[in-house]
Amino acid sequence: MADTFLQTKLQIPILRPSLVLRPHLIDRLNAGMDGRLFVISAPAGYGKTTLVSNWLGQSNHPAAWLSLDENDNDPRRFLGYFLAALKQIKKNVGASVDAMLQAQQPPPNEVILTALVNEISSFVQPFILILDDYHSIHIPLIHTQLNFLLEHQPQQMHLVIITREDPPLSLPRLRARGQLTEIRQNDLRFSSDECSDFLRRVMGLDLSPEEVAILERRTEGWIAGLQLAALSMRGQKDVTGFIQAFAGSSRFILDYLIDEVFEQQSPDVKKFLLKTSILERLSGPLCDAVAERTFSQGLLEELEKANLFIIPLDQSRIWYRYHRLFVELLRHRLRISSIAENRLHQRASQWYEDHNLPSDAIQHALSAQDWERATRLIGQTVDNFLKRGELMTVIGWYQRVPKELIRAQPDFGMAYAWALLLLGKSGEAEELLVYFEEIGQEMPMLLGQVATAQAYSARARGNNPRVIEKSVQALILLPENDIVSRCAVSLNLGLVYWHEGRLREAMPTFNNVRTLALQSENRYASLTAEIFLARTLVSQGGLRQAEEMLRKTVQTGGQNPILTLAHYDLSGIYYEWNELEKAWKHMELGLEISTGSGNVEFQNGGHLLKACLMMAQGNMPGALAEAKTTHALSTDFGPATQARSKACHAQVALAMGDVAAAGQWAKQISEDVDVNSFYRFIGLTKARLLLAQGDKMAAREVLDERFAKATQAGWGYAVVAIRALQALAAETEEAALKILAEGLKLSQPEGFIRTYVEAGAGLIPLLQKSAARRGIIPDYIGQILNAYDSKARSTLSLVEPLSERELEVLRLMTVGLSNREIAEQLVISTGTAKTHIHNLCGKLGVRNRTEAAMRARELGLI
Repeated sequence: MADTFLQTKLQIPILRPSLVLRPHLIDRLNAGMDGRLFVISAPAGYGKTTLVSNWLGQSNHPAAWLSLDENDNDPRRFLGYFLAALKQIKKNVGASVDAMLQAQQPPPNEVILTALVNEISSFVQPFILILDDYHSIHIPLIHTQLNFLLEHQPQQMHLVIITREDPPLSLPRLRARGQLTEIRQNDLRFSSDECSDFLRRVMGLDLSPEEVAILERRTEGWIAGLQLAALSMRGQKDVTGFIQAFAGSSRFILDYLIDEVFEQQSPDVKKFLLKTSILERLSGPLCDAVAERTFSQGLLEELEKANLFIIPLDQSRIWYRYHRLFVELLRHRLRISSIAENRLHQRASQWYEDHNLPSDAIQHALSAQDWERATRLIGQTVDNFLKRGELMTVIGWYQRVPKELIRAQPDFGMAYAWALLLLGKSGEAEELLVYFEEIGQEMPMLLGQVATAQAYSARARGNNPRVIEKSVQALILLPENDIVSRCAVSLNLGLVYWHEGRLREAMPTFNNVRTLALQSENRYASLTAEIFLARTLVSQGGLRQAEEMLRKTVQTGGQNPILTLAHYDLSGIYYEWNELEKAWKHMELGLEISTGSGNVEFQNGGHLLKACLMMAQGNMPGALAEAKTTHALSTDFGPATQARSKACHAQVALAMGDVAAAGQWAKQISEDVDVNSFYRFIGLTKARLLLAQGDKMAAREVLDERFAKATQAGWGYAVVAIRALQALAAETEEAALKILAEGLKLSQPEGFIRTYVEAGAGLIPLLQKSAARRGIIPDYIGQILNAYDSKARSTLSLVEPLSERELEVLRLMTVGLSNREIAEQLVISTGTAKTHIHNLCGKLGVRNRTEAAMRARELGLI
């Protein structure tokens, strides 16, 4: 049973042939096109919708309309209809947003909203989007969504909100910026001239100026009151007496006049009005089914012609609705009548089910308290609503069903548990899950579903051991063909494995997620798995393969904000390779995406990376400012995130030579973490501090423990970093060179550079001596030495003198001779010349001919 968008909610309301023209208000609306937002706010019956419809009819701008109601109090449903409204202007808009909303595991709201803003930015010309009856929305998250859209609103979009009360949006800020146009109750009241025009021309009454003035004064220009008065006068013999007696509050006037209008109708029409008042929308066939009659379409058309508070919703006059004020009275009268309201709802539910409109079918089944029908309908459609993220809708249904019925049907109840979990109501969900676990001991499939939900709940609470326990249990119990569940469980398990540093288990888990995500067309899960597969490779030391994977991911991933992490990881790899321009570019791209999506945790990661890049550039004040930014951003997150920020502060302080400040920050780090994303699960801040303090023995103890841990866990990146620091902490130079040689052999194939530079200038003499040792490639060490800043490089000296032949080759090389020309000049083979150049570059600590010439001049060799 599929759910479709009701096109009547997306139709611009039809204007009656005769209406009161209001050019002064139209002019105000036209002037407001210089701003972002229009708010048309007034109680019912002041002509808000009519005014905006009339304005659109005179405007040259494309427009989209969305009529809201109580059923739209679901963030994902609201976004779905918002996008459907945009498609009334541009049919192919929102492909990426559609994919996210329809995904098996939809991404967070901020991800979808960012994509939506990007889609709106693709509109070429300005357009107007109207949200009618916005007062129907009372879910705070929807107001938050709309505030996000207003904050990042592309200049092409002009938003109109029609409401009975001011929405909880950022109106003061927009008002202060001159971006808000407001039309309120006093603006919408009919003036004396407008009252006269309405009563005489539109309603066809022959009234004296005095009688018009009395009605205008008594109704205070309230349009609905004037219309009700006009309808009431049609049945009055003494119109003057009626007008003179017409007084009281607007509520009294409303009740009195609606009663007058209702009592003037025939018994058949009265019965029709009462029976069909349960419906939000009216059509001939639907009314036939509910009222158990025929020819309802003709009666609807007659009611419209009589101006009896019925509003057409489409050009073809297929769908209508009653005016809000009128339907309130009808429903009150229905409740005190002898008509069986439950039977009306049951018939409406059946009609909606037959016409493949499950939401309405469910609402009427619940209103009828027909629990068998309601639970069956909910069970048939709830998966689709959960996949679209319409959690509030689902929870609203279940809250109307007796609890004992939910517990009596585990499959039915598990959907409710998931809706609660996804909305963050883990306490209520856990109570239900414990019950199903108790009764499901002989039902493996149910236990698998319960374990899946419990694993999700544990991850939301940060209980990683329980996540692993319940995920493994779920994967044992869940059927192999339950791809959606197995994908969700495996993704959560893989993320926990990675954050726990269990890389050997993370790798096959993410590979499995990628396979399952492709089978279930879950793009978000697929991208996340690809990124964390690459991240796992880097953490194991495989930079080159990971870089290739991440480049492909960012090229094919579209606008999905999870790509923030892909850009950050590319930046981290290029930083390690000392390709700082590339690293900076990807850091900025990641920060741009995370800022646009509003993901503060991702933003924090970007500023940590930016601090490291600024240290590499020698911009210590800038690095310190970024460290302060991360400290501010991390305050609302857990201990691990806060510890990474403090480790960043300590590392900046050490780079600035402020050992005391670094010590103060290090004392505050309780978690075993590091600034570097690729070995964040093993802290090296303490070891760096001990080395800076000159306590090599204590540093050795810390580093030996870290080395054993990293080696056992397969943290290849961390091993390289630890080996560099262990070389500095070694008791003897021979021990230091041996340790450094092991690290260089590990790191050379993957091109590690900055890890050695971060260890400090104290490593330079050891690197120089390592260049002269057999088995260590001199030009690789030359790249490392060249990455040090000029101040550090000024301490370089020749570890091993150049041979006479190498000096000859150097002199010929610096005057521009090629390898072949050098070989001919010295009567040696080209290969031998190439070997000499390779060796002398290593001894000089450089990477190429140009650097060799510069270094040779610095040392006075040429």
